[in-house]
Amino acid sequence: MKTPTSSKETQLEIQAIMAELPPEVIINILSRLQVGRLLCFRSIAKTWRSLIDSPYFVDLHLEKSAEAKSHLSLILRKDSDLYYINFDSLDDAVELNHPLMCYSNRIRVLGSCNGLLCICNVAEDIALWNPSTKKYRVLPSLPSDRKRDSGMCLCGARVYGLGYDAGHDDYKLVRISQFIGLDYLSFESEVKVYSLRNNAWKKVEDMPYVLCYTRKMGILVSGCVHWVVTRQLELDQLATELVIAFDIVKETFREVPMPESMNRKCQIDVGYLGGCLCIVAKYEDAGVDVWTLKEYGVKESWSKLLTLTQARRIKSVRPLVYSKNGHEVLLEQDHENLVWFDLKSQRVKSVKVRGLPDLFEAVVCMESLVSVHPSRRDDRKKQESVGGKKNKKRDDFLAEGFKLVL
Repeated sequence: MKTPTSSKETQLEIQAIMAELPPEVIINILSRLQVGRLLCFRSIAKTWRSLIDSPYFVDLHLEKSAEAKSHLSLILRKDSDLYYINFDSLDDAVELNHPLMCYSNRIRVLGSCNGLLCICNVAEDIALWNPSTKKYRVLPSLPSDRKRDSGMCLCGARVYGLGYDAGHDDYKLVRISQFIGLDYLSFESEVKVYSLRNNAWKKVEDMPYVLCYTRKMGILVSGCVHWVVTRQLELDQLATELVIAFDIVKETFREVPMPESMNRKCQIDVGYLGGCLCIVAKYEDAGVDVWTLKEYGVKESWSKLLTLTQARRIKSVRPLVYSKNGHEVLLEQDHENLVWFDLKSQRVKSVKVRGLPDLFEAVVCMESLVSVHPSRRDDRKKQESVGGKKNKKRDDFLAEGFKLVL
């Protein structure tokens, strides 16, 4: 009977194999692995742990995953529970242990960016959380908003959106609170932005629009977070809906040009699909169109991706992700089903997932090693300030480290 290989023996075998490979080959191999395996490999050697924890490798792993569109998962929310589904298999919905207390109340997903999820409970405790590494950070609380002194009611709507400021290497959470006047004709907005680097909130310019949907997560595309709004309160007629973008770096708002040929007599929602901003247009006859903006900021690049027409009324549709071959789109339909839409045949096929909740909201999340601790990003900023010496130091570290350990 063969004796099982011990963990120590396995580590020695891996080290022996890797010792024969150049450092750049090892890095290339490791950068393509799932986060779970990388976390296990941290225990093989101190050099491996230093490499996997380094800002350089975290960025490289994220870059490789984005290029290959790999390591994707679906995060499903139902009431106070969150579930994980591996995108490659789409077989089981596994419940996640999130870091917030919820006391049987609802958990909200406020945003998703580079493998980080921002979640909130009914008490408005907010956590920035990496489900892959299980690391999280609870954000500083904000006082309750009150506008009675200015003739405004208490907060009537509030939305959030998470984004990454590449210019300052900082993750930011945007919060828009809206207050309706006692006459129900006027409104004010208050916008605050949380900086992970500074671990603090600050007030920025107000937003001169009316939020159409409360408690909706902002959609991050091309460094901007997007919501559906109107220009004014309209009680007697259907307000014309439009999309606004908040620039994470500049911290300013702007309108997004709408498709010229889109029928505007509809309700719209925004989404993210394959790196592009998309608009879901829902009509009274239960039909739904999905438009994608192929080149961000170029109005002429809007194109209609698909149309759903069904006998029964469609309540909601959310595009999630393309299939591996790009011929199908995975949709969340009516918060009840996951379906594949074939772009060529225009047919819909149900996806059977064991343990799928009966009602849910889905968001796509990429597995990553991104940290919620600003100190590591401070280290990265110091490294980048060295300029041209950065790559040489990195190469020297990798070469010497691997020679010593492997």
